[in-house]
Amino acid sequence: MLAKMVYKNMDKKNMLLYSFSIILSVALEMVFGTAFMVNDKYGLNEKTGSMNWLCTMFFLAAGVMSICFVLYSTAYYVRTKNKDYSLLLMLGSSRKFIFKFFSVEFLLIYAFSVVLGILAGGLFSALLLFILGLFQYLVAVSVADVVQVIKLVMKVNLMLFLLEYPLVLLYFCKRNLSEMRLRETKKEGRHNRTCFLVIGGIVLIIASMRLLRESGLPYRFISMGICLAGVYMVMSYGGSLVLMLLKLFKNFYYKHMVTLNEFYYQFKSNCRLLFIMLVLSFAVLYFTGGSVISRMPEDVDSPVYPYGFVGVIQDGGMKDMAREMVGRDGIEIPAVKGYLYNGTAVFCISDRDYSRLTAQELRLEDTEAVWINESTMLDIEKPEFICLSEEKVFTVTKGQNEVVFGTEQPDCLWQFAVLPEAAVADYQDEVYSIFAKNGSMQKEFEQYGYCFQENGTDIFWRCAFLKDADENMVYVKIISIFAGVFCIFSFFGIFALKLQGDMPFLNQKYRILYHIGMSEKSIYKAMSSEYRKLMEIPVVLSLLLSGVYMAAEMAGSDMAFEYYICKYIPFQIIFVGFNVMYFCWIKKMVLKKNTKIIMNE
Repeated sequence: MLAKMVYKNMDKKNMLLYSFSIILSVALEMVFGTAFMVNDKYGLNEKTGSMNWLCTMFFLAAGVMSICFVLYSTAYYVRTKNKDYSLLLMLGSSRKFIFKFFSVEFLLIYAFSVVLGILAGGLFSALLLFILGLFQYLVAVSVADVVQVIKLVMKVNLMLFLLEYPLVLLYFCKRNLSEMRLRETKKEGRHNRTCFLVIGGIVLIIASMRLLRESGLPYRFISMGICLAGVYMVMSYGGSLVLMLLKLFKNFYYKHMVTLNEFYYQFKSNCRLLFIMLVLSFAVLYFTGGSVISRMPEDVDSPVYPYGFVGVIQDGGMKDMAREMVGRDGIEIPAVKGYLYNGTAVFCISDRDYSRLTAQELRLEDTEAVWINESTMLDIEKPEFICLSEEKVFTVTKGQNEVVFGTEQPDCLWQFAVLPEAAVADYQDEVYSIFAKNGSMQKEFEQYGYCFQENGTDIFWRCAFLKDADENMVYVKIISIFAGVFCIFSFFGIFALKLQGDMPFLNQKYRILYHIGMSEKSIYKAMSSEYRKLMEIPVVLSLLLSGVYMAAEMAGSDMAFEYYICKYIPFQIIFVGFNVMYFCWIKKMVLKKNTKIIMNE
């Protein structure tokens, strides 16, 4: 009986936004869970370097935004229940009954939305697997794998529900309707007095831009989080500050007073929703755009990728085979094993051989060492000493993060040290040889590759590495594009739901304006302008932010101009084109139809 009563009293339009947010979040979790499961099972993106980070961070950003959207829509839906809450109190209902009433309502909505979200996520996951199949990624997903992803999604959403539900109860428990109007008035006044927070937001944005000077992917993501926090503060309080400044220009303000205040009210009322749309569009432009325009380096010699083959060999027979394979064009460099202060073994080469490899002049003092870390991950703590023996200890005076051998890093030379030439020449125990050769080694790989593998020699082939990495990057691109399309449709869905929720108010407002003489054309134009401005805000801000971060990422690259001007800007233009086409469709199918309804009524 209570469930039937709850169902009949539900506000279907307001419930739609709340339900959609949960469905979106669950479907997104299903898709990302499937993607991670496929990746963990097949290791498809192990050799894509920083692209793996970008893909992972894309998942994280979109997932956090979907959760924020759920929390926002929960707060929005709770506010719409004030009327029902007050009505039940007026009819003499106890607080216990009201809690039970709203508990059943929220439980029904959540259960219904989670089921639909799992079904929608299952369809999108199947589509993802189908697309992977088109690119020759034959991924076999068992029923147990699907069940595991569903269990994970249900656990996450159960935790979210248990987090939201006490907040909802606390909201109604503390609600004092007699002070509601006064509290809203105080909130408005406080909002005007806290405009100084805009300065804090601007400071955060400036600080985030300064962080971009630091090299390394982690700094970029930290900068991104700080920047978005600053943008949120500016969006939250900047509108009232701008309005206050405009009031100083009385002639302009009084001439456009109605338009300015109407837009300010719309912007302030939808600030959080616009910020969520901003982050979704930024994720599409930066993460999907970055994956689309990125490519692995070609198998050719360059200052960054100078050699096609690297082998660290100790066995005499294998050394002879390597010398035969690389021929006269090859380089044989002696290497010795040293030890860090914590006992970890690393390879060490001489400063003379380092100069031969990199064309960088380097001369070290007798006890001086340079630590080379080729990792694309977080910089590890630099060791202070390199030891060849108890008597031979070298102090690390400099640390460099660079690619020297091949591309990215061979596991055996992921991190190594450069010592003075005399120290390496005098060392006799455990002497290894590093073989390298200019140019592509595809023929040599096909002829000799299996021999080294059978003997367990630690070998790195640039041609094979790049081939695998290029194939695996296709997987990352598919995931990123798929997630980008998902975020675009989420952006469009949020905007459509917001417009749908505003329809009763729009009809009432423009019906009054029509009766006092406003024409049909003017009504249609006013509604279109009102929502075009709201849609432009997140799109324009996301274009600016993504452009800045993409330019920072490409800074210093030889291909920066070609990639940024010829590839990334066209991608941004395509993104804007999708938004323009969508808004044109909204104008034709929703706003124009709504204008006709107002005229006929």
